[in-house]
Amino acid sequence: MTLRARLRIVAVNDVYSLDHLPRLVSLVRHHATHDPADRMLVVVAGDFVAPSVLSSLDSGRGMVDCLRHVPITHAILGNHEDDIEVDQLRARLHELRATVLLSNVHGLDESFPKTEVLDVAGVRVGLVGVTSGEPSLYRRPPFGGARVDPANETARRLADELLASGCACVLPITHQRADQDRALARTTPPFPVILGGHEHDGLLERIGATWLAKAPSDAVRATVIDLVWTSGTFPEVHARFEAVADHPEDDAMRARVDQHLSLVRDLETATVAILPPGVTLSSIGSRVRQTSMGTLICSRLRDALEADGAIFNGGGIRGARKHRGRLTYGDLQGELPFDNEVVVAPLPGAVLRDAIATSRAHAPVESGGFLQVDDRMIVDARHQLVQVAGAPFDPARIYRIALVRSFFDGMDEIEPLVRFAAAHPDEIPTATTGREVKAALVSAFCTTLWAQLGGFDAIDRDDDGAVTRDEVAGAIGRAVGAPSESAARVVIDALDRDDDGRLTPDETGDER
Repeated sequence: MTLRARLRIVAVNDVYSLDHLPRLVSLVRHHATHDPADRMLVVVAGDFVAPSVLSSLDSGRGMVDCLRHVPITHAILGNHEDDIEVDQLRARLHELRATVLLSNVHGLDESFPKTEVLDVAGVRVGLVGVTSGEPSLYRRPPFGGARVDPANETARRLADELLASGCACVLPITHQRADQDRALARTTPPFPVILGGHEHDGLLERIGATWLAKAPSDAVRATVIDLVWTSGTFPEVHARFEAVADHPEDDAMRARVDQHLSLVRDLETATVAILPPGVTLSSIGSRVRQTSMGTLICSRLRDALEADGAIFNGGGIRGARKHRGRLTYGDLQGELPFDNEVVVAPLPGAVLRDAIATSRAHAPVESGGFLQVDDRMIVDARHQLVQVAGAPFDPARIYRIALVRSFFDGMDEIEPLVRFAAAHPDEIPTATTGREVKAALVSAFCTTLWAQLGGFDAIDRDDDGAVTRDEVAGAIGRAVGAPSESAARVVIDALDRDDDGRLTPDETGDER
């Protein structure tokens, strides 16, 4: 049968690490040049600007710079795109220089299209891109308060419009749960392929006439799909996963990746908190008592996730040491060696109270589940909750609490949290919707470090209305006795919204 047209798609999703991008470039180049199709797309199906330690520092600049040079041709939003501030998100989406489909997101940036129609050797192919608007995936109204319409309803409606306008078929790009993608696959008329994101383990299955494809996270493998038209309007679909390890590293991309990751390497020695003279920060005994390190970690998690309070298991704080003078990111890594996912969940006060009391019931015998609390919570000597969010505890109030998501699955056997999750599954954030604990802490520590340095006027030594890296390094030196170029770079990159290497009062929130 005579070949009419062929469209090739290379797709990735949920890319939080830069490590595999040098090989992804080679994979993309291979499929662009070997037995080339009539047209080729390179797609990222959401969750690429965040979350990672790097994105906590640079608001996704490094990731977007690297993806632009893959190059990505099409993208949609994932729920973690909301982890950075909305003005930074808009900037990253434009810097990507790809077609960003916002089919069901209204009010974020109307310069991006809702749909696109491709010409593939005379065959018209429609594209739509939808993102889940489930409230449990977000810690606040997503994308700066944009309206997010129901994903499947929008995809089906727009697809029908594109088919009616003469498209041979429509390809949805989605970022939502697999069960929702399966429901979309069962609608009629069928889609040849749904390119999805959100799950991390990889999913490639056929549902009726529709292939559902979600690559494993971090671009370890890419989905490679050929759609072939020989007759009629519905193509043959050939879909597979392909390991990027089968391709050599691209030297130019490796250099680009290493340049961006130097910020993370600098972070190892960077000061993230200044400890006043005479103050000792201790993690000794976190399994049996409230510690100052536990209080600091919980307080910064609360701030970073904009919660009413935060709890964290003492067994997850492993440094068992005292810190004086300053706390570095390397120190923080030593204290928090596990990549725990932290989320914000709506907990009734009675559940929070019982969780804390249950976790501490074995004291003075050590328990890994002993819950540390933030500095606006008070727990009395009998382990009874007295205050939350700086106000008297109310057992009937619903508190937004930052905590390790695995508690709900039984980690550390904190039964009140397990029972709550079983009774209220819709209230529990789904896996992968939270942030890794150290990534969540970095941005909060940068903000508090800036405040500890005395504010804009104290740091702007030449009074020119802008703060440079040297001035930040000098301010840190005055505070801790030795300048820290690494900490200065981290602070500048975390707060520098226009990426000009200097800070203004508007960027730091200082009044002059």
